[in-house]
Amino acid sequence: MFQRTSVNRLALYFILPALIATILVHLIPISWGIYIGFIDLDIKTLAQWTKAPFVGLENFRTIFESASNVGERFIRSIWNIAIYGLITIPAGFVIALAVALLLHQQFVGRTLVRGLILLPYITPDAVMYNVWRFLFQARIGLVNKYLLAWGLIDEPLIWLVGERAMWSVVLSSIWKGWPFSCLILLAGLQSIPRDMYEAATIDGANWRHRFQYITFPMLWPVSRTLLLLSTIWTFHAFNQFYVMLGGDTTSRVAVPSLVILNEAFRNLHYGLGAAMSIIVLLVVFAFTSLLIFAQKEETA
Repeated sequence: MFQRTSVNRLALYFILPALIATILVHLIPISWGIYIGFIDLDIKTLAQWTKAPFVGLENFRTIFESASNVGERFIRSIWNIAIYGLITIPAGFVIALAVALLLHQQFVGRTLVRGLILLPYITPDAVMYNVWRFLFQARIGLVNKYLLAWGLIDEPLIWLVGERAMWSVVLSSIWKGWPFSCLILLAGLQSIPRDMYEAATIDGANWRHRFQYITFPMLWPVSRTLLLLSTIWTFHAFNQFYVMLGGDTTSRVAVPSLVILNEAFRNLHYGLGAAMSIIVLLVVFAFTSLLIFAQKEETA
């Protein structure tokens, strides 16, 4: 009994630093951010923030009012990020899965190729998205240059403004993110016993049957986790939109993170910005809860 108590106390000592760090870095800021969403905190009341008036749901009412320009931009940003996610997540997953299947095969230089494919992912966001911004420039960008050379367009297209801006960010985001997904899927492929493939081959199964009945079902737990993380990261998208498009919140491709940044730290409406953050938090929580619930239903 005494020995078990000592072990439990030792385990607590090991966990305590991480627990304190989590409270200081995560729980306290999140709780403070939620509280700000229910008070009228702006540049006028910031100096005496402890006396900022409690306004209840007024900040949320402002967001959802049809006559509110701020609310209209925020709701549109939710729609924009949903479209962005519906394109980037499936496309990135398919590319990552295809490359992972190729890298799972035996060929000369496989280790080198596995390292090289990580270059887009490990390159700093500011560098990578500035390169893509240059590629999509209307007059000097290589994208228009090659499209004109191949006869696919008659005149240079404007990629970073208007309707095409979303596509430029989508393509750059897929390029940036698929190597990480590929690495995770490749690890999942390597955990599948080769005996299963050998037995299926002896039974006459071709590559399509092996993928359909062995590879994909065995990869599904890893894929499900990857899709869950991708969904969460999608709602956090900021760098690609800010670097490539300049952080314009009035455009058709404004996303929640940019609208929150503009409202809270440029217009100095901290309460309204915090309320927007709470809404994004609830949306992400709803999506992840649905995915986790679906996962439990499948395993039940």
